[in-house]
Amino acid sequence: MKYKSLDFGKSLVYLPKSTVEIIYNKSATFTTGDIITLRIILHNKNGDVLTDGGDFINIWMSEKGKGASSAGYVVDHGNGTYIGVIKALWRGSPNIKIAMSFQKESIGLFVNYLYKYGMLRTLKGVFKNARGETGKGICGIHTLTKHGICDFTSMNYGMRWFCSLPDKPGFTCSDWYAPIGDMTVPTFTKSQKQFLSSTRYKIIKEIKVDVLGDKTIGHPEHSCSLINPSVTWNISSPVGYFYNKTWHNLLCQKKVEPSFNRYLACLRNREIYMVGDSTVREWLLSIVDILNLALSVKRTSDALKGYHQPIKAFSKNKRDNITVTWAAHEFPFFTYSRNATIHHFKPASYHLNVIRSKNPIVVLHLYIHIGYAPLSVYEEHVMNAKDAINKFLDRVPGAKIFIKGPHYFEHNNEGVPYDFVRFLQDKMIFKIFDNIKHKVVYLNEWDITVSSENKDMHPSYDLRKPMIHELLSYIC
Repeated sequence: MKYKSLDFGKSLVYLPKSTVEIIYNKSATFTTGDIITLRIILHNKNGDVLTDGGDFINIWMSEKGKGASSAGYVVDHGNGTYIGVIKALWRGSPNIKIAMSFQKESIGLFVNYLYKYGMLRTLKGVFKNARGETGKGICGIHTLTKHGICDFTSMNYGMRWFCSLPDKPGFTCSDWYAPIGDMTVPTFTKSQKQFLSSTRYKIIKEIKVDVLGDKTIGHPEHSCSLINPSVTWNISSPVGYFYNKTWHNLLCQKKVEPSFNRYLACLRNREIYMVGDSTVREWLLSIVDILNLALSVKRTSDALKGYHQPIKAFSKNKRDNITVTWAAHEFPFFTYSRNATIHHFKPASYHLNVIRSKNPIVVLHLYIHIGYAPLSVYEEHVMNAKDAINKFLDRVPGAKIFIKGPHYFEHNNEGVPYDFVRFLQDKMIFKIFDNIKHKVVYLNEWDITVSSENKDMHPSYDLRKPMIHELLSYIC
C-alpha cells in the first residue's frame, strides 16, 4: 500500500455495511486448541467491497467472568478482504471482537505530514549564554532552516540531530543546554482532525462462540530462564493469554512462582539497567513496589511524571545489593518540563559502556518518541543499539539483554497511527537483529495490551505487573 498517494482525510470504509463471518465452522462451536478463522470484508457507503487494503484491524477474544482474554492476528489480502485468526485457549463462551484501529486514510495523513515536515512534532532547544540570556531554537532530524544551524549529531552519538539558534543574536551552538517539547498540535485541517478522531478504534463486530474441551490449553514445559532467546522472536499471536486475571506465557513457564523472597534470592547482587521512555520509567516504579526498593529521588509516582533525569532504586537491606536504574533514551525525546539537561538523553551505546557489573540485566526500548519521526530514524537508532549490544556482550558475556517491544494503546490525540508504527518497527528490528536473536530476549507487549483493551499510553500498574513478572521469569 502506497500511503503517500492516498486522498487522505477522506474515508472510504463504511463500517455498518462491512461484514465479518466465521469460515470453516458455521456452528461457532469449537474445542480448546482450535484455530478460529474469520473473513472480514470492508465496504464503502454504497455497499461495494473496497478494492485496496492497508487498513489496520485488531482481533481479540475475552470472557470477563473467567478473567480471560487473548489476542489474534489479521492478514491483509490487499483487496478489501482481511482474514482474522485467533486460537481457542480456554473452555467457555468468549466474545471475539474485531476493531478498526486505523483506516488507511489516517495513515496516509500521517505519512504525508512526515514527508512534508520531517517529524510530527518539533522539539525546541533552550539556549542560555554566558550573560544568562535565554532563547529557543527548533530541533529535529533535519536542518529545518538555513538560519544558524547547529549539528548535534556527534553529541547524539552519531544519530542525526540538529537545532537552529534562537532568532535573537548572542547565542552559539555551545549554549544549548535543555530540550523542551512543542505542545502545538500538528497543522491538520479541521476536517482532518475530525476524521482522525472519528475513525479510530471502532468495533466492526462482536461474535460469541462456544469452546468445549479442556479447561485451558496445555502449558509449555520449558523454563523461561533456560530457553534460547531466539524463540522469543519467532512466534506470532497468541504469545500468551489471561485466565483468572493471570497472564500465561505460551512460550515457556516460570521456573519459580512470583514472590518477594524468591525474587530477592534470584536478584541478589545484581543490577537492572533500563533505557527508554516514560513507559519504562513506569516499569522501574513497578519493580520498586514488587521488590520493596528505595528510590534515589524523594518523589511520589505522580511527581515523577515528566521527570527525565536518571532514577535509581536500591535494596533497603544492603545485603541484598539490588540496584535498578532508569535513564531516558537519546533524541528525539519529547519532554514537556525543564527538569533535565541535554546530557540526560543518551543512547544504549553510552549506557552499556558505563555498566561494570558482571551479570547485569539490561532492558532497552524505543517506540513512542521515535514514532514521531520517519522509519529511517528508527533504523538508525536500532543499528546503533545493535552495535553497542554486540560490543557489550563481548565485554560482559554474563549479561542478559532484553528488547521491550511496542504496546497497544488507544488514547492518542496526536495523529500517530501506532499500530502502523509498531508494524514497521517490528519488521525493521526483527530484520536488523536477525543474526543476534540468540543473544537477546524480545519482550512482546502487544498481545497483553491488545487482549486487555489497554487505553493509556502508560499502562496501569495492574497491567505492568504481569509484564514485570514475565521479564523476571526469563531471569529467575
